[in-house]
Amino acid sequence: MKTIRTLAAACLIVASFAMPAHADDAEGVAEARAVIQSQLDAFVAESAEDAYEFAAPNIRSMFPSAKVFGQMVKRGYPMVWSPADTEFLDAKKRGNGIVQRLRVIDRKGRAHIAEYMMVQVDGEWRIAGVSITRDMTFGV
Repeated sequence: MKTIRTLAAACLIVASFAMPAHADDAEGVAEARAVIQSQLDAFVAESAEDAYEFAAPNIRSMFPSAKVFGQMVKRGYPMVWSPADTEFLDAKKRGNGIVQRLRVIDRKGRAHIAEYMMVQVDGEWRIAGVSITRDMTFGV
């Protein structure tokens, strides 16, 4: 499990420099947030196939099918697969992409900060990686 998270974090860093994106406008952030929300909605609906559509090529190369991708998220990121609540926080330009932060409350009431690395692929925002840490400043 730790290996998957380490690999995903490494790909997140590499992707931030490798793929073109335009993040300096509010419209880009709104579009990136819509992609993240769509993926979260797909996870809640337990549709790995729909969620996989929002993954960037680097993620697709690590998890070559929707089924494998869905299993990884369900096991490694249960707070994202089935959140009790989410709240979009700040977004920042990093390299050629956007890092969008979310507060995610899991089913046990614990708060987490999810940092989504967003990149543009063929003019569409895609999720190139997610880093999750506990949010010790919020709630339980």
